[in-house]
Amino acid sequence: MTTPISHTGQLLSRAVTFQFALDPNAQQRILLAKCAGARRFTVNRHLARVKVNLDARSAERESLGEGGDSSEPSTPSLSWAAFSFINEFNAWKNGESEDSPVNDDGTRGLAWRHELPGDVFECASVDAARALENFSASRRGERSGTSVGFPRFQARGKVTPSFRLRNRATPGRAPSNQSIRFTDHAHLRLPRFGPVKLFGPTRKVRRMIDAGRFHVYSATLTQRAGRWTVSLTGVATELHQAERSRTSRHAVPVGVDRGIISLCVAADANGVPFESFEGVKILREAQRTLKATNQTLARTTPGSQGRQRAKSRLAKTHRKVASTRRHLVHQASRALVTRAQVLVIEDLNVAGMVRNRHLARSISDAAMGELSRQLLYKARWHGVEVRVVDRYFPSSKTCSGCGAVRNDLDLSTRTYSCGACGLVIDRDLNAAINLARWRPKAPPSSLYSLIPQGSAPRSTREEPIVTRTTITAA
Repeated sequence: MTTPISHTGQLLSRAVTFQFALDPNAQQRILLAKCAGARRFTVNRHLARVKVNLDARSAERESLGEGGDSSEPSTPSLSWAAFSFINEFNAWKNGESEDSPVNDDGTRGLAWRHELPGDVFECASVDAARALENFSASRRGERSGTSVGFPRFQARGKVTPSFRLRNRATPGRAPSNQSIRFTDHAHLRLPRFGPVKLFGPTRKVRRMIDAGRFHVYSATLTQRAGRWTVSLTGVATELHQAERSRTSRHAVPVGVDRGIISLCVAADANGVPFESFEGVKILREAQRTLKATNQTLARTTPGSQGRQRAKSRLAKTHRKVASTRRHLVHQASRALVTRAQVLVIEDLNVAGMVRNRHLARSISDAAMGELSRQLLYKARWHGVEVRVVDRYFPSSKTCSGCGAVRNDLDLSTRTYSCGACGLVIDRDLNAAINLARWRPKAPPSSLYSLIPQGSAPRSTREEPIVTRTTITAA
């Protein structure tokens, strides 16, 4: 597909998401809850249809196998395509199918379907089709990563209330003619909702939209800890050339060592410390509050208003922890990509590291995976080359002075002491220097992407400047 062009003629090739907290009125809160429930209802109906069809075909296949007949089951298989799901559900809710619900007044179809935006049902159908496709690809062995089973049914209170609305406008249309748009500095217009009040400054986004530098594809509304947020996902122009210029940046490659004590320690290949960020300790500091809140929740009566208030206080504490952690990681990642030309990071197996029950809490609070994710997509924006070193490279055990490898180094030792050359240096700084000194064996043209597949629209997803190399100890 071609790169979209804005109404001002600018190319839009950078996937961007802006998030704002909402301050809806009473009627809008009710409509938000209804839309989230409609999404759960739609997804569960698609999953139920597919599960009934799979069980019926499996039972027929078993009966045919017992009789020695290898023919296909008589029950036809259902199409898992998104368009098939959308067409089937639209016909069912509009009363055009044979199994459409019948209302008390004799009409057919969902009686409340006109109260909600149609995008809620269609986007939910797309999500159900995508989940089933992941299940099918995992069963065939074509999906990388951990295998996934049949999608779970979504129950109220056990899943995060969320739904998505599409901006039914092409990038060439003016902002005033789009269904999702800003009406002023504090309100965002959404289909069926009207203007919804926002928290926080919106000047940057509004200027980008008015100048044709950002086009909104969709708005995802999510409720966490009693607060609704909206995520505006779309495509934007590339950053200004001054932001992407490499002339004023650190020319020597910079190694970034992620850890628990420190969020990350950066140093260049000459052994000069580049940047250091303190570890994320917000979860550790909130343990006393979390413990007291959990104890209060345990003493409440199920179903009471006091239990709801206790759950709300607990959720708000977790939300504060997550927001503070994300803010600190954003600060660190932006400082690194705006000051360096080349960044070198390790390909850590964070999912495997959190399986250690002794370190799971500390590793999760350190946000190692989130820092890597942010570095990769911000490096693409700022024109920074990112070199990813193999996870088995002993960056912490190798001496940055003489290259000797110390195999008896454990996690409790925070200062590296080399028995060969007598070097005494901070453990994280030593690892950062070792990472910065390695060069990729493959040419820079060998690129690959570590950005999650769902982080950008298919038409605009591009690979960052990332070079992977497998390195062995000297």
